[in-house]
Amino acid sequence: MNTFNCMFGWILLLGVLMSPVSCQDEESVISVCQEEDNDLRVDCLLEPKPNYHTDYEFSMSKGQKETIISTNISGIMPEPKFRHNTIVTELEPYGFRLIIMSFTITENTTFICKVTKLQRTLFVELESIQPCSATSVFLLGYPWLSLLVPLCIIHL
Repeated sequence: MNTFNCMFGWILLLGVLMSPVSCQDEESVISVCQEEDNDLRVDCLLEPKPNYHTDYEFSMSKGQKETIISTNISGIMPEPKFRHNTIVTELEPYGFRLIIMSFTITENTTFICKVTKLQRTLFVELESIQPCSATSVFLLGYPWLSLLVPLCIIHL
């Protein structure tokens, strides 16, 4: 029984250490990656303010010009070239994912995400854009799964 308690303690400790830290710094709130089918994905994990209607706006800036890509804010229109090739989905427990179909950046670009009066930006260098990883997206959506990893290690 004592061995079981010790093993349970180690599993719990490993699970906690492997869990993502729940703080919202610039890099964990907004991410940009290129999907295999050449779509560009922007994830914005801003937690909206309570008691507000959840508005979102995705835009990008190259130099001094800001271009609106997609929004649900009344009275604001996205750039015409983005009106029919973008999809925005709501993420759980909060946040939004923008997919720009068949789109790649051609120069250094700043992506801007606004959710209910909160704003975050991410500067992306042309050479540094990463491919999207299905595994990291899966674990991002279900962080509790990282707690199961130590159990798998013990069974090996």
